[in-house]
Amino acid sequence: MEMWDKVYKKFGTKKPEYDNWLDKFMPVIELSRNLPIIDLGCGFGNDTLYLKERGFNVISCDYSIEALNRLDHFIENPQKKHFDMRSGFPFKTDSAKVVIADLCIHYFSKKDTEAIIAEISRLLENNGFLLCRVNSVNDINYGAGQGEVIEENYYNVNNDTKRFFDKKNIEFFFKNWDIQYIEECAMARYEKKKVVWEFSAKNIKS
Repeated sequence: MEMWDKVYKKFGTKKPEYDNWLDKFMPVIELSRNLPIIDLGCGFGNDTLYLKERGFNVISCDYSIEALNRLDHFIENPQKKHFDMRSGFPFKTDSAKVVIADLCIHYFSKKDTEAIIAEISRLLENNGFLLCRVNSVNDINYGAGQGEVIEENYYNVNNDTKRFFDKKNIEFFFKNWDIQYIEECAMARYEKKKVVWEFSAKNIKS
């Protein structure tokens, strides 16, 4: 957490610039017009800002206090939750229609990743949606295939753990979900080309 606190503190009070990756999912997002959207690992606040500017109610979540504190500078009365995703989520079961996890669930071991996805499923109501971006195995500018191998596609890169996904990996971790959209693409938000997978998954509770 100390590393991330330093990153967000260094960024100061600067308003983030978001990309428009969520545009394509607006019909899904509209399902939560009257219920808060959960923005996991909100980071710099890009997605929170995007949603708030479009009139949605958002609960911004992060492991870093500094990330959450930044929101006060460009969002009026932000709703915030501070927690470590590995320790469970402070939300009631079936309490959300839409959860966003933008570049925040690819830092963990297989065991922790499965537990985090299970928690997302728990808090989402049946047929609720996860909108997600994760590192691609082709994200070579940001560590793919580099550093010490911990598990398959999971590395220690300069003392930071990172998981990289291909389509098969996503289908494995979300085998109990209905993946309705999935595409590998390059993000425009970073200095170097960053390759990610974007996908939407419907929560299917048996």
